[in-house]
Amino acid sequence: AILWPLGSLVLFAALLVPVRRPLLQQRPNSLSRATSFLHREYKLQWYWWEEVELARKIMLTGFFALIGPRDEASSFVRLIFATVLSMVYAVLVALVQPFKRFEDAMLASAAAMVVALVFAG
Repeated sequence: AILWPLGSLVLFAALLVPVRRPLLQQRPNSLSRATSFLHREYKLQWYWWEEVELARKIMLTGFFALIGPRDEASSFVRLIFATVLSMVYAVLVALVQPFKRFEDAMLASAAAMVVALVFAG
């Protein structure tokens, strides 16, 4: 059950690490072109941001479910963690602006705030 989420993070990292130099030197090679779906939406210095996105999604959809037993108190703790994560992510996107397009950064930040507000109830 935990293999797919962690495996995805490792796979993305294994694909992004070798393309660092070609991307930053703006000399694309076959691997950087083949993996462009992972980095084309982001500024060069933030080419690895898809890793952050995937980690956030995995934490919101799976990791927080592992916290505590299936009771009301644990559910509340999971909601708090999910709300805080969404708020931190929204602020982080607004501050670092990893996206090439400003609109994408604002949309990602706004969507994260909406998710946080939904969790907050």
